[in-house]
Amino acid sequence: MWIYEKKLQYPVRIKNPNPALAKIIITQYGGANVNRL
Repeated sequence: MWIYEKKLQYPVRIKNPNPALAKIIITQYGGANVNRL
């Protein structure tokens, strides 16, 4: 087996979290019925 470590290539800093914008972005990636990311 192998070990999978979920890690970004570079650090991401979120200055102003915006839940409405995040919802729009997630629906664009996974559609309206997205369950998991």
